[in-house]
Amino acid sequence: MTRRNNAIRATVSMNIAISESLLVFSKNYLEALRYVLYWLKEKRINPNKRNVISIIHKELYCILRSFNLPSKIAEDCYRNALSIYSNSPTSSNIRLKKNFV
Repeated sequence: MTRRNNAIRATVSMNIAISESLLVFSKNYLEALRYVLYWLKEKRINPNKRNVISIIHKELYCILRSFNLPSKIAEDCYRNALSIYSNSPTSSNIRLKKNFV
């Protein structure tokens, strides 16, 4: 594979108006993230296991959809929770801010 030398990397800055629907969405996402982290901790899931994503998907996808998350966001939520869980030195060290929203 060759590397492109003419690739452009840019950062875009935007102001986003905070609306009620955005606040509700972020609250639902954070609750779902906490749920997945709690589930991973309770089930003592090994993040290095071979098919851990498919195991989590089978168990939690429908539950995450009940948090009113779109399908892609629900998948991103359990992937994000798995990365938080696997990067934690001990599973008891997982903390999320309570007053996120």
